[in-house]
Amino acid sequence: MSSDRRSDAPSPPPDELAALVRRRGAPLVEGLARHLPGAEEHGEATASYAFVAAVELGFPRDRCELYREATRLHEIGLVYVPAEVAAKPAKARTPEETAAFEGHYEAGYRLARGAGIPDRVCGWILRQRERFDGRGPEGLAGEQIPVESRLMRAACSCQTALAADASGGDRSPLVRARAALLAAAGKELDPQVAEALTSILSRAR
Repeated sequence: MSSDRRSDAPSPPPDELAALVRRRGAPLVEGLARHLPGAEEHGEATASYAFVAAVELGFPRDRCELYREATRLHEIGLVYVPAEVAAKPAKARTPEETAAFEGHYEAGYRLARGAGIPDRVCGWILRQRERFDGRGPEGLAGEQIPVESRLMRAACSCQTALAADASGGDRSPLVRARAALLAAAGKELDPQVAEALTSILSRAR
């Protein structure tokens, strides 16, 4: 990560910060939607899962709203990735395409900063790339990773699994998503967040 971070002014209350993130992030979401069809819908759905996971974990309502607004921006850096590369399954990308895709976290961080979004929220966008087991780019592990970033990553994994093509399998999207979350818990994902999402999916019809 670049070291040119600025210090934030005193942070407003979570509800005011949520409104600020939504207002300043809206043009970024619109730009990504023009670049990558389906990105806005994915962002909205992922934000909803981050919100309900935060509720399930007992966070105050205003903080849950803030996490939802921040998560809407979790993939804005993909505006710099060719649409055909971003749309490919991870296993189908070449090493060069994988490097281009992975660069979207840093790009999203910088876009959010440029839009005037408070730096700590920008940091959540960047650090969603960290793995719970510490095998991410910065080597952060467990609670060293901001909980907001852990929520983003797990919610994105959940939404991606729900939307994935079953490829002829006979399991329902809910069953597949629960299995994906459980398999990644403690590795890529915070096990508490994964458990919260799994519990929500188990109650869903």
